[in-house]
Amino acid sequence: MKKVIEILFVAVLFLNFGRAFAADYKDKVGINEKLGAIIPGNVSFYDSQGNKVLLSDLMKKPTVIDFAYYRCTGICTPLMTEIADVINKVDLVPGKDYNIVTISFNPDETIKDAADKKIQIMNLVNNNISADGWKFLVGDSASIKKVTQAAGFNFERQDNAYLHAGELIFVSPEGKICRYLKPDFNYRGDYKILPFDFKMAVLEASRGEEIPVIDKALRYCFKYQPKNQTYVFDMFKVSGITVILAVALVFVFVVRKPKKEFKKIG
Repeated sequence: MKKVIEILFVAVLFLNFGRAFAADYKDKVGINEKLGAIIPGNVSFYDSQGNKVLLSDLMKKPTVIDFAYYRCTGICTPLMTEIADVINKVDLVPGKDYNIVTISFNPDETIKDAADKKIQIMNLVNNNISADGWKFLVGDSASIKKVTQAAGFNFERQDNAYLHAGELIFVSPEGKICRYLKPDFNYRGDYKILPFDFKMAVLEASRGEEIPVIDKALRYCFKYQPKNQTYVFDMFKVSGITVILAVALVFVFVVRKPKKEFKKIG
């Protein structure tokens, strides 16, 4: 019995050490979600055309923020490629219904890096979208730090590369963080974003804008699951409304119909 207790004690120590290590690693490299936090709008960057822009001017619609760096040989380009694919599949239009902003967190990258990457990625978009619908930005280390810290996006430089996560952040027109969306990563090294999840996240970030009836119905029937960062069918809500509709139908066809028949007999 004493031996079993000793083994359990050691196992608990290892487990706690693993949790502490994982938490520390996440603080250095990864996403610490800050739902409800505000992305500072008074931070300036340069776009792919060399224009100095304020972040607040780019977030006047629901906005998808993608932190990346343009020379990345890992996950950044595959994630941007998947965003382009989702744009082709979703019936919302960048620049009209929402904006996309890709921000390089490498202060050494240039306007040319942003311009080259924009040409590469926009060639994958089938829809004729506004050039302002998807911005590719570069900035100095101070601007990058302000925005990444506000978003809970942590990264670490290693020589000429960075350790970082790949995740999309959806913010409201006021800059409020509404959703984090983590794409699935498959065995081929590709990212996968479900168009439905993407659209729902944009709608969640729209806050106060007029939403079509069908979209309101979708938002009612599906709920966001933070653990898996996806939307799932809400059986409880749907079954509740189904019961209400069933009772209404019973009232119409069972309660009111005999009254009409009684009038005919009289």
